[in-house]
Amino acid sequence: MHLAITFQRVDPSKGGAETYVADLCRRLVERGHRVDLYTASCADGAVPPEVRIVPVAAHGPTRWARMLRFARNSETALQQATFDCSVGFINTWHHDVIIPQGGIHPASLDHNARRFPEGWRRILYRLSKRANPKDWLYRSIERRQYDPQRSARVVAVSRFVQGHLERQYHVPADRIRVIPNAIDASRLQVDNPQAARTAFRSRLGLADDALIALFVAHNFRLKGLDPLLDALRLRLDRQPSARPVHLAVCGGGKLAPYRRKVASMGLQHTVHLIGFERDIREAFHGSDAFVLPSYYDPCSLVVFEALACGLPVITTATNGAGEVITPGVEGFVIPRADDLPTLADSLDALCDDDHRRTMAREATRLGQAQSFDVHLNRLIALFEDVAAERSTARATQRPTRLRPTAAA
Repeated sequence: MHLAITFQRVDPSKGGAETYVADLCRRLVERGHRVDLYTASCADGAVPPEVRIVPVAAHGPTRWARMLRFARNSETALQQATFDCSVGFINTWHHDVIIPQGGIHPASLDHNARRFPEGWRRILYRLSKRANPKDWLYRSIERRQYDPQRSARVVAVSRFVQGHLERQYHVPADRIRVIPNAIDASRLQVDNPQAARTAFRSRLGLADDALIALFVAHNFRLKGLDPLLDALRLRLDRQPSARPVHLAVCGGGKLAPYRRKVASMGLQHTVHLIGFERDIREAFHGSDAFVLPSYYDPCSLVVFEALACGLPVITTATNGAGEVITPGVEGFVIPRADDLPTLADSLDALCDDDHRRTMAREATRLGQAQSFDVHLNRLIALFEDVAAERSTARATQRPTRLRPTAAA
């Protein structure tokens, strides 16, 4: 097939969605498909040389202006191109298949607001977001994406997202296909896992038997770092002699506010604020568990990566990735990010070395099962359905040639 993929900036170092797009392009080329990538920028080496890069301008004085310009320019470019199936993700609308990796904006706003307690702060947060022109832009783009007139197929990365699509934009169930996210587990391998573990712990000044829980995110607040710190404090308040759980915090979020918070909570000896790591593999192999009590996550790729590295995972029911986890087997799924007692209990359960090691083996199997090959097979089947429909539509629209009649 000839596939057209649209994504504004392809740079795997910037996050999970960017990594996914790069992996998708690479795997499609390996399967023999022709891929055109419509993008404003693509990091060197992010996609194979077989991928044809189609530059799409995205100039503007602000981020949202550039976003809108890219959406409009990519629509124009796709209208002038020929292909079997077009695939888009976020903030663009002219596609046969949409994969909303980040979920949908109204759901994100709703769950973001839950970071604040019921009352005026939550109300004020909602009002401030709704008054922001960026909110209008996001909603406008999504209304175009899910407009019934376009009849685009939608890939929901979890049942969690499927419910939002049906409730918020009334997308018919027959236009939605649930295909969970997937990872390329081979990218997580290191030559010497034990050496990576030792190196990571050495950086933190921790011994091999110290219990390390890893937290990785760019948006610390949305991904639940605050309730996680509160749960760690709750553990100590409930049982001062409890086994220490060291928390390693990696990601591009702002560290200064959390340094102050950690110090004020008396957690400075067990919380290690590392910051951005270009290569996260050492942190995965150096930790014992992974914790992401996210307020909102359509289907977190980093959870699958942690599982594949043998880390039992604690996450929330508001993270679509939690749908694959059997509580007590590969980790724990708590109802809400702010359910501190349950979060603290889950952290306590990690302190049982024998149980955690058993969970680690199950986590590895589950993470490896989130194979990009299986995921890609399901996507390609959908793309082929769309390509067949496009071909049929073109055939029916082609004018019929009249045969000359014989002379009388």
